[in-house]
Amino acid sequence: MNSDTLTQEQSDALVRFQEFSGMDSYETSLQYLKMTDWDVERAVNTVLMLNADLPTNNTPPVRIERRIPPVTSVTTRYMPNYALQLFRTPLSFLYTFYLKLQPFLPWRIVRVAFSFIRSLFWTEPPRDPLIELEDYCRYFNDKYSTDHPIFYQGKLSQALRDAQREVRLLFIYIHDRNSAMCDRFCREILCGGAFQSILGSNLLWSTSRNTQEGVAAGRLLMANTFPCFCIIAHYGSQQTVQFKLDHYTDSDRCLAEIIGAVQNADQTLEYNRQRRSQSTSRDRLLEEQNQAYLDSVRIDKEKAEQRERADNERRLLEEEKQRKLQKFAEFRDRLKLALQPEPSPTEIDIVQVSIRLPVDEPIRRRFRRNEPAKSLFEFAWTNSNVPNQFELLWGYPRQRYQYEQMNNETIGDLMTGTTETCYLEETDEDK
Repeated sequence: MNSDTLTQEQSDALVRFQEFSGMDSYETSLQYLKMTDWDVERAVNTVLMLNADLPTNNTPPVRIERRIPPVTSVTTRYMPNYALQLFRTPLSFLYTFYLKLQPFLPWRIVRVAFSFIRSLFWTEPPRDPLIELEDYCRYFNDKYSTDHPIFYQGKLSQALRDAQREVRLLFIYIHDRNSAMCDRFCREILCGGAFQSILGSNLLWSTSRNTQEGVAAGRLLMANTFPCFCIIAHYGSQQTVQFKLDHYTDSDRCLAEIIGAVQNADQTLEYNRQRRSQSTSRDRLLEEQNQAYLDSVRIDKEKAEQRERADNERRLLEEEKQRKLQKFAEFRDRLKLALQPEPSPTEIDIVQVSIRLPVDEPIRRRFRRNEPAKSLFEFAWTNSNVPNQFELLWGYPRQRYQYEQMNNETIGDLMTGTTETCYLEETDEDK
């Protein structure tokens, strides 16, 4: 078996075995690995413990041609290398102890503890993901060309939300700066005019795999090979991968696959548009219903406020009226106490006054001519059948007199006869 017939895993195991054991012979290393069923740890342990030249097993030995030196009279004896043996013994012991202890070690706890300790002493300030995306855009423009579709300026989560809200497809490309295939993809696909026409009004988000957003996007899309190119569509509220580039070989084939994926995604976009239209109609109807309900509530509230204001005004008027009545009742009581006694019929210079009421019988009283004219009103108010506001009319032609208009006039100034008749007319409270 030569190196051409070995698999990739077997070649890697052979390289690791030669590094650990320090053995340069290809055939001998191959025999050790075949004996241990390609287990590098067992093969290294066998070399360190046994220090054998070549193991034997059931596999047919490889025939190695050696040049036999000529026989001489000198006898060669095996001289062990004690220094090398002294160096190998502790290493073999430690390696064997490690192999036995490895299954029982809590590697996850050890890694977490190591990461925590490293974060305490070797912490690097985290970079802003948006700044990393801007740096990547400058790198892309400088290395390739500015003649490419505009990259979405924002995080991947923001791009996904905008694509869902605007009912668009989201094209995602994760770049590897050390990959020659990524260089081809960028020059042949992203910077080509055909891709710009395919992209249309959809969104394109791109970053490098060594950025924070690139690591998160690679974990989300399970990116194992680069270039990593995907097309994301939203079916309702779910994200679906419409296309994922497995391996880039030819630009024409890749563009054909992208066109087919975009055409297949049209049904999904149409479903989203119909769903958005229905949702918009429902939202509009709900908004109209809410507005009508709010208007009804507002009108009811205004009516309730108006009723409350009317009730308050009516209550205030009633309270004011009661207060005026109470005040006027006290005024009448004071008038009864302050009214002078009626003069006797035998006195001279008196006037017999008869005050006719609108409904009841007239009231009569004698007054001295030198009494104030206001005494006529005060006498009338002492009667319970007389309204609070009134005017007195007498004389020919009849004249109207009000209590507030009377100054210092006496009854004799206004009445010349010995018998006078007055007419009482009720007036409004506003007057």
